[in-house]
Amino acid sequence: MRNNFFKSATLTFGQQIGRMAVLHIGFHVVLGRNVISWTGQLQPSAMSENYVVRIEYKLRKRPKVWVLKPELRRQRSGQKIPHTFRDGSVCLHVHEDWTPAMSIASTIIPWLALWLYHYEVWLATGSWLGGGHEPGTGK
Repeated sequence: MRNNFFKSATLTFGQQIGRMAVLHIGFHVVLGRNVISWTGQLQPSAMSENYVVRIEYKLRKRPKVWVLKPELRRQRSGQKIPHTFRDGSVCLHVHEDWTPAMSIASTIIPWLALWLYHYEVWLATGSWLGGGHEPGTGK
């Protein structure tokens, strides 16, 4: 039953592209055979840096997000950047928090802006104040 719900409720590539074009006009879209990707700039607060980010979405899969520029920094050599995956993508939510019926433009982008804000606080203070769970640890 659950799979049928997600198939019928899944936003199409066209719907995702349209919503992104309306809400985030500065993002450039590339449509591939089985994947959409967007690249654009995001500034989490007026005092923050501008980040170039990339979002990749395969239909009915969890979107993957990377910060391209500036390169994410560690506080100390060898230290893991909080809430990131091994491939360098960022962890914005637990798996169940996003479904294919949701708009990437109105969920993933705001979540990414909030992640970037908490990343900047972490760089300044050494404390991750954004809550959540570290990928693969359940913590």
